[in-house]
Amino acid sequence: MIRHTSVEVERFVLKWVDEHLRAQPGRTNVPLEVDRLAAQLTGDARTHGISGGDICRAVGDIDVFLTEKYEQAAGA
Repeated sequence: MIRHTSVEVERFVLKWVDEHLRAQPGRTNVPLEVDRLAAQLTGDARTHGISGGDICRAVGDIDVFLTEKYEQAAGA
């Protein structure tokens, strides 16, 4: 099994967010959108040998991280 450094995982996550996160201002169900994004991110990460635990160690709680990024993108 390939071990990824936290820096590599963080780089993967930030690139993924840049490519996939498209916030929609005024969206009322942000938690549902964050859950969808988290599932897609962790699925894509697994194809690269990155686990959910790896993501958590690199960026912290994935839902909190994605919520912050979503709100930043929405201009909240």
